[in-house]
Amino acid sequence: MTIMVVDDEKSIRLSLTMALKSLSVEVLSAENGMTAIQNVRNQTIDLVILDINLPDIDGIEVLRQIKQIDRACTVIMMTHLSEVKLAVEAMKLGAYDYYTKPFSIEEMLSSLKQMDAYLKDRQRLQSNAEAEAIIGESLAMEQIKTKIEKVTRVQFFTCVLITGESGTGKERVAKQIHRKFSADRPYIAINCAAIPKHLQESELFGHEQGAFSDAKHTRTGLFELAKDGILFLDEIGDMDLDLQAKLLRVLQERVFRRIGGNVEIPFNALVVAATNKNLLQEIERARFRKDLYYRLNIIPIEIPPLRERREDIPKLVQYFVRNYNDLLGKSVVSIPEEMMHLFERYNWPGNIRELKNIIERLMILSDSETLSLEELPYELINEEAISSRNELSHLEQAEQEVVLRALSKHQWNITKAAEALGISRLTLRRKIDKYGIDSRP
Repeated sequence: MTIMVVDDEKSIRLSLTMALKSLSVEVLSAENGMTAIQNVRNQTIDLVILDINLPDIDGIEVLRQIKQIDRACTVIMMTHLSEVKLAVEAMKLGAYDYYTKPFSIEEMLSSLKQMDAYLKDRQRLQSNAEAEAIIGESLAMEQIKTKIEKVTRVQFFTCVLITGESGTGKERVAKQIHRKFSADRPYIAINCAAIPKHLQESELFGHEQGAFSDAKHTRTGLFELAKDGILFLDEIGDMDLDLQAKLLRVLQERVFRRIGGNVEIPFNALVVAATNKNLLQEIERARFRKDLYYRLNIIPIEIPPLRERREDIPKLVQYFVRNYNDLLGKSVVSIPEEMMHLFERYNWPGNIRELKNIIERLMILSDSETLSLEELPYELINEEAISSRNELSHLEQAEQEVVLRALSKHQWNITKAAEALGISRLTLRRKIDKYGIDSRP
């Protein structure tokens, strides 16, 4: 574990550094914000203890830039009692916690020991996730993996356009490109739909001190932070048209200027853009530039919806169950065959994200080694039953059909049918009585 202490007061840096070394961790220190940002850019730092008042850049801005460089980095703020409101603002921006000066070194060490266990657990889960970054063995997914391998072997910076419905895993593909390209290089992500229009240019290109009324400090933009790495432009279809023109110029000329600056800064990064929109339709509607589309679409990667690669569903389910076993401290080892059958039939309008959320629900509510069919959302149990109204409710009709199918499949063996449904024999008996199916049809 690597911890960095950022404070302009030498006495605080030294006392914290000495105390932290008792935890057998690597400790770095920085006396200003720019040094701290450079350290995070150059190496992996697990935890930053950051003063909110620094001589060059305020701690809130340092926090924001650290999170842009490495979203996994945990940041704890240090503040005076009069600045608690700023600390609360910092937590909204992603800070994990804050300490109020003067604080007890002993209390800080105690909480950091707990933090150390938390970070190690999170790193273990992240490494598990990275081991199977692109999950699936369908032909479509194998083709995507092959394309990623080819892109990341290229010795110059190009552009990749990832398309697919919401929830198909576009950002996961972008991160896999980064891992294959070079995990040690920067990975800078921006959601083009989430940044207010008036902040977009400054966010991307940065600005010089005094460039406008609120520009109290020089700010490094995302284009500059992405140097030699990857710039991921998520939801590119929502980018403002004026900014699209400026992005096109950067991609063509591979240079840019900060707002208010005269120096041309080289842009050396692999650009990966993603969207769930049909950009050709957006071009027809004058919402997206045709020239930018062709510039981004040098390497197209289209991710199919989950309903078009159903053969990958069992592997995805097993993957999510393993991860939630680790995260929740559970030991689910069995997925009822009826549940997997329903997963493979369902159309998944929310794609992989919807599947992940359902597995999360099932794992949280599970008290046994087998997931229970009873906790599935009713729309997944039987789409046909839901579309046809009977005297029973939608859920009851769907449930009755599932119970009947399990009983029929196992020749009315109550034990086997209950195991297939992921419920107890007593629960199955109650359902048989409830629906009046107490004898073989």
